[in-house]
Amino acid sequence: MSDSKLPNKFVLKSIEFYVKTALVFLIIYTSFIIFKPFLLPFIWGIIIAVALYPLHKKLTRLLKNKSGLSATIITLVLLAVLLAPSASFTSSLVDSIRELKTGVEDGTLVIPSPTDDVADWPIIGKRVHAAWQSFSDNITVGIVKHKEQLKIVGGKFISLLSGFVGSMLTFVIAIIIAGIFLGQSSKGYQYVNTVFTALAGNKGDEMVENSRATISSVVFGILGTAIIQTIIIASAFFVFDVPGAPILTIIVLFFAIAQIPAILVVLPVMIFMFSHLSGGASAIFAIWAILGAISDNFLKPMLLGRGMQIPMLVILIGSIGGMMIMGIIGLFIGAVIFAMAYQLFHMWIDDTQEEIEKKM
Repeated sequence: MSDSKLPNKFVLKSIEFYVKTALVFLIIYTSFIIFKPFLLPFIWGIIIAVALYPLHKKLTRLLKNKSGLSATIITLVLLAVLLAPSASFTSSLVDSIRELKTGVEDGTLVIPSPTDDVADWPIIGKRVHAAWQSFSDNITVGIVKHKEQLKIVGGKFISLLSGFVGSMLTFVIAIIIAGIFLGQSSKGYQYVNTVFTALAGNKGDEMVENSRATISSVVFGILGTAIIQTIIIASAFFVFDVPGAPILTIIVLFFAIAQIPAILVVLPVMIFMFSHLSGGASAIFAIWAILGAISDNFLKPMLLGRGMQIPMLVILIGSIGGMMIMGIIGLFIGAVIFAMAYQLFHMWIDDTQEEIEKKM
């Protein structure tokens, strides 16, 4: 072969390489676009499966090693727990909207007048009192007067409702995916272990276990704390018959999961209830609600990072940072990735330290 043909051959090889590389990336990108609608339920399915794996193991042993039956039972129970309250909430909401619409059209809806104490609320008291009074005097006039504000509130309510329906559908799919993962948990563990071993060598087993433990820690630490805190505060709302207690409970739960101080919800409710309860009852409600609002300060250290080699601060930073970027699911993704980064950093430090000691 002459030397003049070598450059041409090199060019052809280069073109062939780049074309093959472009085709591979095109296949990967197209596959991602196709899979993208299922990405969120898939990730939630993994999280749910990992969190419930200890329960699945115990139930499998009770059912004489019938892993498929155990996964099916857990899936059906989770779907019932998710769908039954959601169906009840949706039905009650539709009935309430229908009754409200009928009351406005028939003129039978009566809104009680606000007390004078409402006007004394800090910052917003006078405006709330005036708006409330206009609806109480004549609801039709009040609707016309505050039409623009009601449009904004109505639009946000519809957006919230559609988001709620979308979230329910996502979690239904995620629970079904989690059931499939639980049924194939042994094969799945071996596959994940192989991938991590290829990435991290002999530390792969440790990283898999720490990733599993991190997800469980976030579930029982952050979500567990949020649920317990919400139960404490919600029990005060319902015992003292706070108006809108179910909606306030959902807001408190969201704040608790998002690591926003629940006192921001509790404090306005306390101010409102001071004008509706006697002195002793208002004091008991205030103590009860405040204890619930600050309960995360001692619950979180008890539940988060328990029994793990990774510090609680690493998991907490990863969870909060992940949630700020990716939403609720970022609680888990951020914690796992930050924990893996922490482990890789320590692996690098340990290896460097060993090399220094060998040279000495």
